[in-house]
Amino acid sequence: MSNIETARASRDAQKVLRILAHKLRAAGFLRTKSTYFVRGSRYVLEFLHVHKFSFAPAFRIHFGVRVRTDDFVAVHLNGPISDEMADPLLPGRGRYRFEYGPDPRSRELRADAMHQCFLDEGLAWFSSLEDEAVLLSAASPLTPEARAALHREISSPSGDRASAATRAVLNAS
Repeated sequence: MSNIETARASRDAQKVLRILAHKLRAAGFLRTKSTYFVRGSRYVLEFLHVHKFSFAPAFRIHFGVRVRTDDFVAVHLNGPISDEMADPLLPGRGRYRFEYGPDPRSRELRADAMHQCFLDEGLAWFSSLEDEAVLLSAASPLTPEARAALHREISSPSGDRASAATRAVLNAS
């Protein structure tokens, strides 16, 4: 792929992400970094990370949750992944495919498909984690260190302030 083609593919990807950002805003998710969309709740930040494949004009979505006061220096992609969501009508095939082309209609369709994945899969997953007891349990998607940070936050609230690590990795407070 030439430099010109690479630059165009990058611009097209950003156009898809801008359309998606507009659609996610209605659910309270804000684009905090080029590929991260974040919504805060009392103790955690819920997020979507949209991964752009380097080998094709296509995306995958990772859902995740992070304790606001977690000090880990990277994001844990600890939730469902769109590539791993099976299509109930076509066994052995993924339910979601997010390839796009250079035309505006293709970009709109991909953003619509990603938004639908969020509505169908992401919202239900985030909803399943609303109870702090679930997040503190052994079945939680949080690491033991993140569960300890959540326990500390519940015991002694910091007033919705995010740690420096959380601000750095998600650009969110």
